[in-house]
Amino acid sequence: MVSRILLHVGPSVANYGVQSSAVVPNIGFASPEFNRAMKYSLEQFRLVTGADETYMPFIIPGGGTAAMESIVSFLAKDSNILIVTNGVFGDRWEGILSRYPVKFKVLRAQAGKAVTTSQIVSELSGGNFDAVTITQVETSTGVRMPMKEIAEAVRPYVKLIIVDGVASIGGERMNASQWDIDVCLTASQKAIGAQTGAGLLVASRRAMEMLQQPSISGYLLDLRNWHKIMENFLSGGGGYFATPPIGTIFSLAESFSRIEEETMDARISRHRTCSEAFRKGVMEMGLDIVALENLRSNTVTGVYIENVDIQKFIRTAMDRGVEFGAGVHPEIKDRYFRVGHMGWVEPSHIIKALNVIGQSLNALGYNIEKDSGTLAAKAVFDRYPEKVQQ
Repeated sequence: MVSRILLHVGPSVANYGVQSSAVVPNIGFASPEFNRAMKYSLEQFRLVTGADETYMPFIIPGGGTAAMESIVSFLAKDSNILIVTNGVFGDRWEGILSRYPVKFKVLRAQAGKAVTTSQIVSELSGGNFDAVTITQVETSTGVRMPMKEIAEAVRPYVKLIIVDGVASIGGERMNASQWDIDVCLTASQKAIGAQTGAGLLVASRRAMEMLQQPSISGYLLDLRNWHKIMENFLSGGGGYFATPPIGTIFSLAESFSRIEEETMDARISRHRTCSEAFRKGVMEMGLDIVALENLRSNTVTGVYIENVDIQKFIRTAMDRGVEFGAGVHPEIKDRYFRVGHMGWVEPSHIIKALNVIGQSLNALGYNIEKDSGTLAAKAVFDRYPEKVQQ
């Protein structure tokens, strides 16, 4: 069997120490070991998102979608929300909010493009919106939004700024406090690089005050049911509402420990360098990138390949040792594939990925010059050797 590297868009490429730390037989959620792991993870998640101690951190069972749906806890009946979406996963807000007694309007961009700050401000200034949801990195295309610029521009018009950082937090800059963002959320298995099974979010004091209003939330994902328990963990105790993903919490604690050692500055530089090297490589092979140049993220890249069966390409690449993600954006679904270069990604993963892309495309009828992609990527790594060390 070929040893495989996971460069899907989540779960991300694994770190053995982080993944194995999830194996904790005979340790329960009432144990002091679990309480310590949860306390540390909550505290470190605040640091990763640039949230100060006025922000309340939550770690709940589920994943990114669970964290997204939990934000309904902050909304009153008949709240009016602007959904800003650049693709399939930004669209998910519409699916979630349509289940609740709220109103919303959707601003959409074409595949590979982004809704502009001026478009968002124009929409907000002409309406009466309570909240805006924005996806920092769109998982279906790799498009990244300029969150600092957007947050500053929209702050006068809404009570709550909600950022979906599922495909970004841990690999992109997030400064929740400085940028005055109310809610930032993500999933354990993406750029943080831990086991699957948990949704994470931080909420500002402004957002937490809104938890006092009558709830339109459901039950499991109503943050009122988790708030006191999270406070207990932060103070060194514990608590129970529903069974937490025990192994995932230990995995998160190990991941956050390694992030603390690496530092967020170094981690973001590593992500940025690996993503630049990957894109230089695929473009040298004659392939195009889905996201416009000024919108390309550190964590996800969509790559166009024309006149090739995408599913056959994915299977061929997997047989050669790298798992990529198929395209999911309906406008271009059959013309591209997705690569997740996040979490514990390093130069060797990028080099192997480029080799496999070239080999797989040649096997399917392309004419990719041997080593063209890897040489371009190595040139990037040679320029920034200090930025790719874990």
